[in-house]
Order: sequence, then structure tokens, then C-alpha cells
Amino acid sequence: MKKKLFFAVAGWMLLAAPLFAQDENEFDVNIEEDKEKSVVGAFGTELAKKVSFVNFNGYITNEYFIPQSGTRTFDNHYFNIFISSQLTDNIFIEGQLEYEHAGKDIDLRYAFADYKVSNAFVIRAGKFLIPAGEFNEYLYPEYITKTVNRAWVNREISPSAWAEVGVQVRGRLSTSGIATPFYSAYVVNGLNGDSGAGIRGLRGNARDSKGGNDNKAVGGSFGVDLGEDITLSTNYYTGKYTPDNELNLAIYGFSFYLDKEKYSIWSEFHAADQEAYVDPDDTAAGVTDLKKNGFYIQGGYRIHKKWEPILRYDQINLDGAPDDDRQRVTLGLNYHLAKTAVVKVNYELVSDDGADEDDNLLGFQLSIGF
Repeated sequence: MKKKLFFAVAGWMLLAAPLFAQDENEFDVNIEEDKEKSVVGAFGTELAKKVSFVNFNGYITNEYFIPQSGTRTFDNHYFNIFISSQLTDNIFIEGQLEYEHAGKDIDLRYAFADYKVSNAFVIRAGKFLIPAGEFNEYLYPEYITKTVNRAWVNREISPSAWAEVGVQVRGRLSTSGIATPFYSAYVVNGLNGDSGAGIRGLRGNARDSKGGNDNKAVGGSFGVDLGEDITLSTNYYTGKYTPDNELNLAIYGFSFYLDKEKYSIWSEFHAADQEAYVDPDDTAAGVTDLKKNGFYIQGGYRIHKKWEPILRYDQINLDGAPDDDRQRVTLGLNYHLAKTAVVKVNYELVSDDGADEDDNLLGFQLSIGF
């Protein structure tokens, strides 16, 4: 009954939103439209007669790694393109095309449309980044991040670049004080895969179909900006994740971000309760709960407008895979070439509970947003 009510409310909001739209619904630009059929071009050429201000941006990331034990390698990690447009005062569109590891992996990271009723009420539909912590929604591109590699918790519990297909409502609430609350709520297809599988590998369920997870996942976030420098937020996600629609996965977390001109402190904690079959080959043997969690805390200080030392501690605990429990200290130095261009040098000291003790790593990265 609760799910039927949720879908009914979500559907009503989609249908009713235009009724509450602002009167000025036209983007203030004059476009000379040629209504004659053209013998050149196709749909793109025709749209260009009706729509203006399509923006192309992106970022490139090149890396070099020297592991304590293993192969040294260069990696053209990302060449990603953002495409965005404002169609009217109320309609916004954005997508990101991902070209990873010199073309080995090519993907559509996200693609969505926003309908803005007001700052306090925006409807987002399509494939969007899940609001599961500040890092996933606002900070993961390498020209923004402070370290070469992401914290493990942002890879394996609340997996960064985590996007889902569905519908979301979100907004920022205006107040007269220094605190600005914000929120989101969504329903999506959800993570999908085998019993007990790693959470990162469950991403990519773009379309539920025959044999897929037929139960939609729900979640949301709530937070507050304190002035321009501090953000506090919490988030929650829950849904079935196996093709038989039996096992549930819940992920929740907390974020703290302080980012001033000269110094920054970033921290996130995320945990997961993941149901799994005791014996995947015999589902009648029962179900167990896997408890997973991790966190990081990171600080940086601009000793000069270009130089920024970084120190981060992160750890992860994976119930069901104790050999993968590990801790890491990352020592870093960043040299800022421009507002969106940075050279990073990191040395990672790793301590794990598995057999491999040779995990320390020296990494170099050039990242440029353009």
C-alpha cells in the first residue's frame, strides 16, 4: 500500500508541476527560426533553429602509478564530456559521456532533465547521480578532488559515480539565517546483481526487464549549508537487489564538509546492511545479513595560492570478506595550475588484513576541467 501511495504522489507531482510554474516560462533570447525543410543535416540541424546555448565542457585525467609490488603504468583515466542546456527559465538538461582508460570503457555516466518550479521544488527525471553523500553528487570529478585515488568507502559502499534511472524531487529552502536546508527524495530501478556481490558491481541497472529486479528502490537525503563554507548531510537508500526480488540492500551515511579559501576538512561515513543467502546454491538454507562500513577524514591547507599539502585517513570493513578489510594513510601535495587544473602527488601507506602486505603506492595525476 505504501509503495502504491508513493507512486501515486510522484505521478501527481509530475502532472501538476506545470500548474505551479512561474508565469515567465520563456528563455529570454531571440532565435530566428527557419521553418523551411533543409536538404542538409538532420535532427540536430533542426533543433539548432529552435534551441540555443548548448554548452560543452569536460575534464581530462592522466596518471602514473608506481606500486610497491606490481607493474608501473600510465593511464589516460578519463576524458569525459559534459553537455548541458537551459531550454527555458524552468527546463534544464545535462548529461556526461565517459571515455575511460583511453577508450577501454565508454559509458553514459548520467543524463537527466530538470523542471524547476522554484528553488524549493525541482523535478529531476532520467539517469541521475544518487544523492548519497556530498562526494557522489558534487565532488567526485578529479579536478575537484584532493587526492589521486578515491576513499574506499566512496568506491565500495557508497560507490562514486553512482547513477540510477528514475525520478527525483529536490530543492533548497530559503531562510533568513545562515542555515540553508536542502533535501531530495527519489524512486529508481535500483542496484541489481547476485546475492552477496560487491556493491560497486551492482551499478548499471539502467532498465529492469525480464529476470531483473522488479521492486523499485527508494531513498533520499537531507542536509544544511551553514554559510558558504560548511555542509552537513545525511542520506538513505533501500531496495531489493537480486533478480529473484528477495534480498534487500540498505545504504546510509553522513557527510561533513568544510571548505574555505585556505583550508578544507572533508569526511564521510557510509554503512550497508546487505542480505545474502547462506548458500547461493540452496536458497532454502536461509539468509544472513552482511554488515559493511567505512569512513574517511581528510584535511588540506593552502600554504601558497598554488601549493596544497593533503593528509587523509580512510578505512573499510567488509563483512563476508574479512581479507578485504584495510586501512590507509595518504600523504599528498597538490600544485594548482589554474582554478580547474591541478597536479597531484600521493603516497599511500596501506595496512590490510589479507595476505598481500605490499600495497603501498606512489601516484601522480594531472587533472584539468575545461
